[in-house]
Amino acid sequence: MSREEIIDAINNLNDEDDFVRIEAESAIAMNMPAEIDVLHEEVLNIDYPKNTRLTIVELLRDLKDPSSIDIFVELLNDRNKWIRRQSSSALADYGDAAIDQLLTVVDDENWRARGGAVWALAKIANPDTLDVFIKASKDEKSFVRGGSVFGLGNIGGDEAIAILKELAESDDSGYIKANALTFLDKLEE
Repeated sequence: MSREEIIDAINNLNDEDDFVRIEAESAIAMNMPAEIDVLHEEVLNIDYPKNTRLTIVELLRDLKDPSSIDIFVELLNDRNKWIRRQSSSALADYGDAAIDQLLTVVDDENWRARGGAVWALAKIANPDTLDVFIKASKDEKSFVRGGSVFGLGNIGGDEAIAILKELAESDDSGYIKANALTFLDKLEE
């Protein structure tokens, strides 16, 4: 399948006809990973409708090709929250293989990207990343702090418990307080 044919199929991902969309997804999937670079380029094209880009993200996520990690990291800065969320979840699917790239984003000035990286790392829950969650627990944005709670709770240990107690007692967000308490109950059993 040529590059142009893949781009035509991508354009059909947003067709009103379900059959056309399914055929487009199938045509793209059958040419992967050989043509994965086309998907990497096109998923970054903000001119496509959101649903088209989300479908590309899902296709890339299903492939689990390590070459997509950098693309998913870049998408943590996307203007669309669903693209960011799905990219964060996709990065978590890679586990330890994505940690180094995620660590490049945890101090990003864009709080959405920073938060997406923290949430992905929280799902991976590698004990070597505990310092990321300690720092994120003090972030100005509750989205980032919320991810830190899950990372601390998933990793556990005395230091994590101490920070969770602090968050449960003093954080401004009821969501963070409630989740910190839930993890404390689980960790202190």
